[in-house]
Amino acid sequence: MKTLKRILSYFGNYIPALMLGTAGSAVVAVCTIFPAWIMKSVVNDVLVNRNLVALHWIALALVVVMFVKGVAQFAQTYLMHYVSQSILRSIRTACLDRMLELSLSYYEKQRTGQLMSRITSDVMVLQNLLSSFTSLVGDFIAFFGFCAYIFYLHWKLAVISVIIIPFIGALINKFSRKMKKIGSRMQIRIGDISTVLQEFITGVKVIKSFTLEEFIKDRFEQANGANFDETMRGGRINAATTPVIEFINTCGLAIIFWYGGYEVIRGNLDAGQLISFLTALVGLFTPIKNLSKMSNVISQSVGAGERVFEILDAHIDIKESPDAIKLSSCRGEVEFCNVSFAYNENEPVLRSVNIKINPGEVVALVGPSGAGKTTFINLIPRFFDATGGAVKIDGHDVRNLSFNAMRRFIAMVPQETLLFSGTIEENIRLGRLEATHEEILEAAKLANAHDFIMSQPEGYETMLGERGVNLSGGQAQRVALSRAFLKDPGILILDEATSALDSETENLVKESLSRLMSNRTTFMIAHRLSTVVKADKILVLQKGEIVEIGSHSQLLEKQGLYSQLYRSQYADQVNI
Repeated sequence: MKTLKRILSYFGNYIPALMLGTAGSAVVAVCTIFPAWIMKSVVNDVLVNRNLVALHWIALALVVVMFVKGVAQFAQTYLMHYVSQSILRSIRTACLDRMLELSLSYYEKQRTGQLMSRITSDVMVLQNLLSSFTSLVGDFIAFFGFCAYIFYLHWKLAVISVIIIPFIGALINKFSRKMKKIGSRMQIRIGDISTVLQEFITGVKVIKSFTLEEFIKDRFEQANGANFDETMRGGRINAATTPVIEFINTCGLAIIFWYGGYEVIRGNLDAGQLISFLTALVGLFTPIKNLSKMSNVISQSVGAGERVFEILDAHIDIKESPDAIKLSSCRGEVEFCNVSFAYNENEPVLRSVNIKINPGEVVALVGPSGAGKTTFINLIPRFFDATGGAVKIDGHDVRNLSFNAMRRFIAMVPQETLLFSGTIEENIRLGRLEATHEEILEAAKLANAHDFIMSQPEGYETMLGERGVNLSGGQAQRVALSRAFLKDPGILILDEATSALDSETENLVKESLSRLMSNRTTFMIAHRLSTVVKADKILVLQKGEIVEIGSHSQLLEKQGLYSQLYRSQYADQVNI
């Protein structure tokens, strides 16, 4: 009930439309009852007494009532479609807003396919409940209207009729409990399918190079088969709901028809009343059937709603301070003051790191895999919060700075370039959305990207495929560097930006990087030590601690870990 109330609470912003839709539903319900009520006159006045005037009025009344019903039904359906789609848009927007606020640690614990499924298919399941809400009101009105009418006609027949309702209610309750469990599992299975597809599409090169097609087929078939089995379980229950209830209805109808006929023969009921009663009773079964289906819809929607609300209720572990400082400029001074960090308790990744980087210095981070290099740079733009100590930019603790104002002065160039679907110019503009076309051209020239962009079919207006698949690795990297030039950051973070490039392209990128690094505080993660020899400071990390600091020549003289790493890479080129 808590989840259901939360779903329905979204109607609060659409009360006028909801009231009009409910009114339309009520009119539809009343018009639905009308044929049963008029049937008594049809039989007694027209068919038995052959009253021509009654025939004219009844025919006219039917046309008017059905016209009114059609107008009301259109209004109800359209308004509820508007309300339900507006609510779905609000929920999706709220989900995205919350996901934008969540830190990287949240995404490291989630599967992409499951998250996508919750915002797409799970939210769509909620549509069934939202769009059916006013029809639910109409079904209740029709149900109670038909009940009142049959009691008015013949209370004994009505009592016999309503005896079967508790049996229907018990069946509905049983079906709905099963559908809630199955509905939730169905959404999980759909998420599994999305996960496999997402991994396949993003990793298609690896899959083909390792001939993993059969492996992916097996994984997909397993997820697809599990979804099929779960869907069929739900299908069996849905398929059984209507015929079982209709069979019970028919049995009751047969008993009522027998007793009603008996009352007509005894003279306690006329033919028009019996036909009208039976018509009303048949009409009563329709809202009962709809309400039984609604129970299944509610059960499925509650299961989907719980999964959607898990995103909306996800804990935001990195929050901006209410009185956050908005940097107007950035000199690029970075200081780690006794910083420690752990993803999991009692498993420290960084331990008591103390280092001060002066504005404009180039700092390289080297060390074996798992030493904490990536964690180090992720603390600077506050992708994670230090579990001990403080990270400072220009003397300010990053926890006291505005996210947007701080990150405006930080640019990251990762090893794996991320480009978005859109034109080349639109991708570069992401560095600074308000930039002019001339500024974009200048940034591309600085990144050695202008010439290859102009050789594209439509220049800067060339459309890129998803993740920039129609560009080479070097071209994509230079577009990313153009973005960084356009941002004009005070702090630059490079994560092995040239490791995946051929020698010719690497030279172009290195030339561009040297321009970009000029007069900027730069952090470089490097696995190839030849790229760090000109760094002002080299930080050697091991097991989360800075074990050596110095220039390339100083560290070689120490004959420590850096010297060992350098010797292992270039033993055949240098004599150390």
